[in-house]
Amino acid sequence: MLSHHPYTSLPQVHYFYLPSQNGKPAEVIAVLNCTSDVIYIPVPEEDVELHAFFQRSITGAETRRFGDKPVWRIFNSWAELASDHQKYKVNPAVMELLLDCRTGKPLEEQYAVA
Repeated sequence: MLSHHPYTSLPQVHYFYLPSQNGKPAEVIAVLNCTSDVIYIPVPEEDVELHAFFQRSITGAETRRFGDKPVWRIFNSWAELASDHQKYKVNPAVMELLLDCRTGKPLEEQYAVA
């Protein structure tokens, strides 16, 4: 897992990728105040185990908005994620590292037909 978490005493945000399945689009799940590198997604046949592909320190703006309990935020496009993270003041260098993880993690906007 790629990590940009220089301050180990600060809360973390972990990112997980859920591929498209059963007609549902792929998602990136950002879990704020996350304490685990693994999450479980309940699906009808069998729960899916996801491993974090990136982690970073939470921003002050995110803490003010979402508090100190775990919060799952779901993104269906990388553009939506980038716009949201600008709003919550994620460091641009960290954002660039996160967006470098897009390879092999297609989201809906990458399937759009012109």
